[in-house]
Amino acid sequence: MGGAVFVSNHSSALDAVVMLQALPNRFRFRAFVVAAADSIFKRKWEAVLTQLLINTFPIPRAGGARPALDRLKEHLAHRWSVIIFPEGTLSRTGNIGTFKKGAAILAIDAGVPIVPAYIDGLYEVFPRFRRIPRRHPASIKFGRSAVSAAGRGLRQLHRPRGAGRPDARRTKGLLRDEPAPTGSGSAEGSNYWY
Repeated sequence: MGGAVFVSNHSSALDAVVMLQALPNRFRFRAFVVAAADSIFKRKWEAVLTQLLINTFPIPRAGGARPALDRLKEHLAHRWSVIIFPEGTLSRTGNIGTFKKGAAILAIDAGVPIVPAYIDGLYEVFPRFRRIPRRHPASIKFGRSAVSAAGRGLRQLHRPRGAGRPDARRTKGLLRDEPAPTGSGSAEGSNYWY
């Protein structure tokens, strides 16, 4: 089996670790975790640590991502997988933010499946404003993969069906997160990538 693009909501710094641990071995040990070059990679020690522990791959959020995209497509062609959090930033509220289209573009360009997932409970464990994690149940649910075949539109892959979202009786996860700050003072500018 070849590589795939795995996508999930992003509410905790622990999301990448949980996502990797939940993957079958054939994906887990041949996967890159896409991370913001202007965040994780701005401190050398943090960049080295995350590259060693979870195989992070830097992507610039403020433009100029084409070379990184091409490298990821090469890795996918060699049966590696990619984990992307398409919100492009950690949730501020625990709710799902707007997905950027970079993961869908990557899957289409590389001709690999995109596999949706939903991580629940990690916002309560380790949200962006906490320094120390706390105990709380957490789970991850994978949806059905969408294959990026000819004739399949970007819109279908951008919001693949079957992601393990919580049921409609629960509000967390169904509400939208606050928009990320934009402008010259923010490292979280809008772009299609990540």
